[in-house]
Amino acid sequence: MDNRISTLQYFSDLQRTAQSSEDVKAICDEFSQAVDLEYYLFGICRLTSLSSPEISTITNYPDDWMKTYFEEGFQRHDPVVRYCFDNIAPISWSQLLTMDQYITPEAEKIFEKASEIGLKHGLSIPVRSHTGDVAIFSLATKADANVNERFEKITAITQMFATELFNTISRININQKVEETQKENLTPREVECLFWACEGKTTWEISKIIEVSERTVIFHLTSATKKLGAVNRQHAVAKAMATGLIKPML
Repeated sequence: MDNRISTLQYFSDLQRTAQSSEDVKAICDEFSQAVDLEYYLFGICRLTSLSSPEISTITNYPDDWMKTYFEEGFQRHDPVVRYCFDNIAPISWSQLLTMDQYITPEAEKIFEKASEIGLKHGLSIPVRSHTGDVAIFSLATKADANVNERFEKITAITQMFATELFNTISRININQKVEETQKENLTPREVECLFWACEGKTTWEISKIIEVSERTVIFHLTSATKKLGAVNRQHAVAKAMATGLIKPML
């Protein structure tokens, strides 16, 4: 194990200066080399829509595998994905194979195909955000020697690395989305109305809280919905939360 991961500070410093997905990929490349494992994948499922969530990945997995994975819809049956949506503890793939609730014929097929292209053994870390988004950081190798012992040695620091990695990517994405949203010139009143709509308040209740007419509240919510490119008020609230426009009142 590389001396660079004897402390997380080295990678924490790198992540604090990251400004793009390319920077994040370079950090993941270096971490993967430091723990002496060939492959990594950081995948994020953003719950912007329950029927069609936004999925993004930063990975050095073989391109052919990633293409097949999504074309065949493997993410719907992947035991790693299913486990990480249900749990917060790290899991090795060998452990996962013993868990009947996640291993189906489709899951076994995915593991077999992954093994054929070099993704033979793996360690996966679930990470969650305050908005409910789920991320998975996986390290994988084709080597058989002492693999479980190697995973045990790096699990704690990999979990910390994955959590900080999620924070870094969220920061970059939020900054980009806020900049894009700000170009639409949402007014403070529009943001305020979205905030109270998020709290389940009716237009009449919002009008009483912010001391304007109900008609004015409807105007602000309609305007914000258009500016955000949303199809209705609920969609506008979801998009505003995803971009960081709506935050808890502390």
